[in-house]
Amino acid sequence: MAAGHLFQWLSFGQKSGRLVVTSALVEKTIYVQKGRIVSSASTDPREYLGQFLMSHGFISEDELKKAMEVQQQSRILLGKILVIIEAISEDDLRRLMKRKAEEEIYDIFLWPDGEFEFEDDDSPAMEMVPLSLDVTGIVMEGSRRVDEWSRIREVVPSLSLVPVASEKIDTTGLSEAQRKIIELIDGQRTGEAIALESRASNFVVSRTLYELATAQRIELEERDTAPAEEEVPEEKETETFLSSDAEVASLLSRAQAGLRDGEYDKSLRLLKAAQNLDPEDGKVRASLKGAESVILGELRKEGISDHLVPHLTRSMDDLSSMNFSPNEGFILSRINGQWDIGSIAKISPMREIDAMLIFHKLLRETIIEFR
Repeated sequence: MAAGHLFQWLSFGQKSGRLVVTSALVEKTIYVQKGRIVSSASTDPREYLGQFLMSHGFISEDELKKAMEVQQQSRILLGKILVIIEAISEDDLRRLMKRKAEEEIYDIFLWPDGEFEFEDDDSPAMEMVPLSLDVTGIVMEGSRRVDEWSRIREVVPSLSLVPVASEKIDTTGLSEAQRKIIELIDGQRTGEAIALESRASNFVVSRTLYELATAQRIELEERDTAPAEEEVPEEKETETFLSSDAEVASLLSRAQAGLRDGEYDKSLRLLKAAQNLDPEDGKVRASLKGAESVILGELRKEGISDHLVPHLTRSMDDLSSMNFSPNEGFILSRINGQWDIGSIAKISPMREIDAMLIFHKLLRETIIEFR
C-alpha cells in the first residue's frame, strides 16, 4: 500500500486509533480521530519538538538544555515548560506543533519502504498537544514532495557533497530555517553537517541546496571530509553463495561476536547491514534494539556516564587538522568544559547510542578526558 493510499484509507473510513509506521531505525506514531490526525510522535531525534523549534529559530541550545533539565525533574511536557519560561508563546507553540506533525508525516512519503500497523480505538497513553489535521491536504503535499524529491536528487544526489558559494548569498525573504542553512555554507561543511547543525530535515536541506544550485549561487563539490570507516570483513569464501536468509544469519552471528569482543561500532554496522538485507525481519530488528541496549550499558560501565563533563585534550588547531565525521564534529563543537555528557547528548539531533559511541571513541583516542 502506498503512503498516500494508507492515509486516504484512514480519512475515507473515518478511522479512529493509532497508526505506527516503521522504517529502518525510525518509528512514527500517528493518532487519528474520525479520519483526522490529532497527534503524532517520532523516534527520529531531529523530529523532536526541541530540535524542530531550534531549526526554526525559536529557541537556543541553552534554552533547550534548561527546559529539558526542568522536564526531567517535573515530568511536565517540554512545550509547556518552554511557554512557562517564555521561550515561546502558546500561539507559536500550537502553530509549530501542527507544522512539526505535518513534516513528520511528509517524510513518510519519501521512505522507499516500511511497515505499518493500525490499532482501532487506541488513544495516547499520555497527554499530548491536540491537533486536527486534514488528511487530504497532507496526501496532496506528500505526493507533490515525492515528485519534487526526484527532481532534487538529479541535482543534489547526496548530502555528502560540499556546497561552495562564489559570493555572499542574500537571504532576504527566506524562512528562518533556510537562512540557518545558508549561513552554514562555508565551503567546508557537507550537506550532512549542515543538516546536523541547522536541525533541518534532509528534505529541507536538499531542497534549499537544489534551489541555490539551479540558480547558480553555489556549486556542489565532492570532498573527502570524513574518516574512512573500518572495513567490515566480507568473508567471501563462506558467504558468496549464501541465500539471503543464510547471509542475514551470518551477519547476526558476526554481530554477536563483535559485541562480545567490545567492537561496538562493527557490531552495529553488521546489524544494520542485516536489516538492509531484510527490513521486515523481526529478529533482526529485535537484535539491533537489544544490541543498542547492551552497548549503552557497557559504555556506562566503562565510564561514559551522563553526569561527567568532558574536556578537550587537543587544541582547536590540532583538531582542525584531523578528519571527523559530521556527527563527531557536532559533538566536539559542543564540548565546552561546562556541559556534561547527558546534556550534550540530549540537545544533539542524533540518537543516544550514536552520541555515546562518539564519546567512547573520543575518550579511547585521548581526544577528550573527564575531570
